[in-house]
Amino acid sequence: MLDRKKNDQINLEQAGSDIAVLTEIERRLIDLYRRLSRVEQQQVRRVAEILAINPKENAEG
Repeated sequence: MLDRKKNDQINLEQAGSDIAVLTEIERRLIDLYRRLSRVEQQQVRRVAEILAINPKENAEG
């Protein structure tokens, strides 16, 4: 259990350092996403998943 707590702390520290290297547009997108309602966030995730699976097919159709 103590090992898990230690690993979680390391992961949080790493995540904090990763946030520092985000570009301005990435920070803005995250901020805008967080302002959305829960339902709107789900819709954005669905669209992103569809585009990630078949980006060419969806762009043409």
